[in-house]
Amino acid sequence: MGDTNEIRAWDGDGHVEEWEETFSDKYLEPAFRDRRPKVIETGEFEHDYVWEIDGQRKRVGGSPSSRGGVLSSEYEIMAKWRGPHESGEFHSAKDRIAVMDAEDTWLSVNYPTLFLHWPVAVDPALNQAITRAYNNWVADISNQSPDRLKWVTVIDMSDPKEAAREMERTYEMGSVGVMVLGDYSTKSLDHVDFEPLWDTANQLGMPVNVHPGMGALDAAKAYPSVASDQFLMSVVRGYKSICGSGLLDRYPNVKVSFLESGCTWVDFAGEVMDFSLDNIRDRMKLGSLRSEHKATVERGLPQMTPLEYIKDGRIFIGFEVDDQLLPYMVDKYGTDCWVYASDIPHAHRKPDSAKHVLNRADLSTAAKGRILWEGTARLYGLESPLTKSGK
Repeated sequence: MGDTNEIRAWDGDGHVEEWEETFSDKYLEPAFRDRRPKVIETGEFEHDYVWEIDGQRKRVGGSPSSRGGVLSSEYEIMAKWRGPHESGEFHSAKDRIAVMDAEDTWLSVNYPTLFLHWPVAVDPALNQAITRAYNNWVADISNQSPDRLKWVTVIDMSDPKEAAREMERTYEMGSVGVMVLGDYSTKSLDHVDFEPLWDTANQLGMPVNVHPGMGALDAAKAYPSVASDQFLMSVVRGYKSICGSGLLDRYPNVKVSFLESGCTWVDFAGEVMDFSLDNIRDRMKLGSLRSEHKATVERGLPQMTPLEYIKDGRIFIGFEVDDQLLPYMVDKYGTDCWVYASDIPHAHRKPDSAKHVLNRADLSTAAKGRILWEGTARLYGLESPLTKSGK
């Protein structure tokens, strides 16, 4: 691991795109098979597909990309970024590893595509069944090469107790973490209703990973001027609600990550959080707390700053390989909190993204190596190359 040319990246945030096999009889429970998600033509142009789920149409990113083995026209146009569809749709470990090898990536932790919107089905029972089917499928394919293919659990937060049971079930199946969105409808991640999630993550030592997504779809429709940008901004709100609520103190065995939103927002989000908390602390000293501060005070103010949580190995941050401020962020926060992401097979990614890091002239050789794998290893509890080399 001494020379950057020898480094094989550890991808902490790759993706799979659900296809018809994902919700086949092999993975979906019998009681829901007559309501399984189906791929249908939109009719807008040739080979343009959407999911039909309980009478509603849904498309998230490139999911779905095929129907009956016929690729969407869009996928073919964007194949340069997305790679072979057999890899994108995760047909087999062999298909995905071929792409990883071509991009000098040893290990990948995969996230969903369809489930970056919540819910995918209006009926909670169906939504939970579809979620379980996805977890069954991604575990099955990943287990064809468990050393190189890792995965995180998808949950339905409409019933936090059921979500906790799914975390326990999938942990036994090999999941290395759980994906959450930054908020769900009107509830932030520190809401009391979500305590089963945090209790279970703490008991299992399961990382909670905040990924960009749309968890407040109703708000996006009703208030597009403030909620339509939630895909990325929800990660920032998740950061504020987790770091500013004392959650990391109440659940000391939980690590959290904030992914795929670049890294340049972290300082700003910390300042926004500090502005609110400093106001509360000052009011506590003066005896002038307002009623809206009561819940924050009762649940406990955070005992450390975000920087201290990061230095303590509790918080990890994704980054884009072309973030201009990455050298400043690495200098301030250290080399071991960063989660490298290939974003395979999404269309907006940079192919050969690890090489973009290695070719940067504004990062040291040592920093390049560590941000490509060490944060991923520490976040997901994997044996680090440092450990293997005895460093």
